[in-house]
Amino acid sequence: MKRVLLISLSLLLILLGACGKKKEAAKNMQQIQAEDGIPIRQRTVEATTFHQELKYNSNLNGLEESTAQAMVSDIITRINAKVGDRVQKGDVIISFPANTPAAQWEQATTAFNSIKTVYERMQRLFAQGAISQQDLDNVETQYKVSKANLEASEQMINVRAPISGVITAMLVNPSEKVFPGKDLFTVASTGGYKAVIMVPGTEVAKIKKGAKATATWLDTSIQGRVSSISMAMDMNTKAFRVEVSFPGLNPKISYGVTSEISIEILSKPKVFVVEREYIVYENGNAFVWLNENGQAVKRQITTGLDNSLSIEVTNGLSGGENLIVEGINMLSDNAKLQVIE
Repeated sequence: MKRVLLISLSLLLILLGACGKKKEAAKNMQQIQAEDGIPIRQRTVEATTFHQELKYNSNLNGLEESTAQAMVSDIITRINAKVGDRVQKGDVIISFPANTPAAQWEQATTAFNSIKTVYERMQRLFAQGAISQQDLDNVETQYKVSKANLEASEQMINVRAPISGVITAMLVNPSEKVFPGKDLFTVASTGGYKAVIMVPGTEVAKIKKGAKATATWLDTSIQGRVSSISMAMDMNTKAFRVEVSFPGLNPKISYGVTSEISIEILSKPKVFVVEREYIVYENGNAFVWLNENGQAVKRQITTGLDNSLSIEVTNGLSGGENLIVEGINMLSDNAKLQVIE
C-alpha cells in the first residue's frame, strides 16, 4: 500500500512539473516577442501603375486559319499530311479518285488536251499570217475556258492547302466516304495566335480596339492586343464577338489550347497600390499596418479603384513607408517588431 502511494505521488509530481514547464515555455515565448519583437516581413511602398482587367477563357487558334471542305461525294484515296505537319499553300493534302463522277476530271482532261493542240497550231498559223487575229482570239478563249474547267475539276479531286502553315486538325481518315461540304482539315498560319471571345453587352463598352491583352496557358504567357470588336450583338449567344491577336509563335503553346485571356480596360500610372490581403477592415474603415521605427502602427487609408486582387490607395500613404505583409494577425498597436529578411 505504501509502495502504491509512493508511485502515485511520484507521478503527480512529474505531471505538475510538466505543466509548469509548459507555462514557463509559453511565458518565455511572450517574453521573446516582447524583448525581440514580433517577426514580420515588409516591403517599401512605392508608386506604381494600377491595372484593371477583364478575364475570359478562349481557345488559341492560328492568327490566320482556314478549313478545307470536300466538293465531291466519294471515298478518300490518300491523305498526305498529319496534324503538326508544316505545309505550303497549294500542297495536295487529300486526294479522291480521278474517276469521281462529280469532278468529270477525265472528260475535262481530254477536252483540254484537244483544244490545247488546236490552240498551239493556230498560234503557228497566225505567226505565218495564215489566219486572222479574230480566229486566234476565238480559239484562245476556248483554250482558257477548257483550262479553267480542268483546274476546277482537279481541285475537286486533289484538295490543296489554302494557306501556308501548320495542320492543326485532320477531320477525316483514309478510305472514309465524305459528302460535299464536309470539313476535311484545318491549316493555321505560324504568324501568331487569335482568340475569339464572346463578351456580354454589360462589358463590351469597356473594351477598346488596340487594348493590351495577355493569354496565359499553364505557366506561359504571351502578349497581344484587341484586333476587332463586333458592332452588332450575336443573337444566338446574346454577346459581342471580340477578336484578340497575339503575334509570334511560342513553342510552349500549341494551337487549340484553352487559355485565360486578360484584357486591360484601365491603366492608371503613379498611384499607390496595396494587395487586398494586406488591408484590414474595422467598422467599415480600411487600415494597413506599417513598421515605424520598429513599432507596429495601424494607419487608416482611403481606397479607390479595385481589380479584386489589388486596391488603389488614394489617401493615407505617401510613399517610402514600410508596409507589413507577413505577421499581420499577431500585431497590436505599438508592438515591437523584428523584421525577417
